[in-house]
Amino acid sequence: MLTRSELPENPVVLAVQDGDGRQHRIHTERVRGGKIRMTCSCDSNRAAGWCDHQVQLLCLRYDIVVERSEDMEFHFEDVVMGTPLADLADDVDVALGDYQKALDAIGLKRLAGLDSAKLHRVAEMASDLAEAANHLESALERFRKRLAAGLV
Repeated sequence: MLTRSELPENPVVLAVQDGDGRQHRIHTERVRGGKIRMTCSCDSNRAAGWCDHQVQLLCLRYDIVVERSEDMEFHFEDVVMGTPLADLADDVDVALGDYQKALDAIGLKRLAGLDSAKLHRVAEMASDLAEAANHLESALERFRKRLAAGLV
């Protein structure tokens, strides 16, 4: 991880675009002690203290970036790589994936018949969903608190 004084560009400001075409600005800055300050101009960030744009970028997924370039990716990665915030974003990303899998599994139509094995399977899926939701809630709360503090 580069020190703040070694960063060629700090802060890094990126424009991102939602699926509906709306654009937002993400401002990411390395501050003292290797910590990160990251904000997004989207409504979700203002309402919840975090947004999927931040998670996607911290997981180094740049599909949502407007005017994407190798230089932009390089500068952004210099700022965020090796930081606790990037690690937390990975946790959130895994938890979101697990939650979606559990939702998809339980979203099946009512199983034909009500024998013991089928009911047991439904109970397992419900348990998996509850566990995934609790893990996601915990990961998001840690992520949101770090972002809300402004110094991650």
